[in-house]
Amino acid sequence: MKKHFLSFVAMLVLAGGATPAFAGFECDDMGDWLGGACRHLSKTYREGDNEILLSGFAWHLPMTYTKEKREKLNERAYGIGWGRTFEESNGDTSSLVALAFLDSHKCVQWNIGYTWSTFWGARDSLQLGLGYAAMIVQRPDIASGVPIPAALPLLTFRYQNASLVTTFIPTIGGGVNNGSVLYIFGRYTLK
Repeated sequence: MKKHFLSFVAMLVLAGGATPAFAGFECDDMGDWLGGACRHLSKTYREGDNEILLSGFAWHLPMTYTKEKREKLNERAYGIGWGRTFEESNGDTSSLVALAFLDSHKCVQWNIGYTWSTFWGARDSLQLGLGYAAMIVQRPDIASGVPIPAALPLLTFRYQNASLVTTFIPTIGGGVNNGSVLYIFGRYTLK
């Protein structure tokens, strides 16, 4: 556990390139593209609301896992996280998040990253959202525990400050018993 926590700290250091912007430094010396991204992340952090993330469920799709393997895997992906979420006037949201939860083998998986979603429907009713997550992930059974980048789609159901978010983790490397997981977690924005 200590080794994995230290890997997570290393991930935070790797992501620390954006930290000066969060502390109020300017992003103008980074060029058009990087400067724009830096300003967007800085605005999300500075003007966003705090958010609690609660991890809960990982469903290993029966068509890609044997029954015996599914019986050994953990589907109770309990965990907790924190984020800063900024909502645009059109309802689109940007978030900076850190999340830790129990993976399929009951080991802690650490994640830090950025999410973006666009929503349909009236803000005061149930809304459907689509988006993506771009993150750095660390877990002991992938890449020998070295943090790696990942990008996943997001499907969100949002009602006022509460959201139920789902993503699909595809099979990597092919074959049976590798990937194809539907992962579900909750978010609550503190306003």
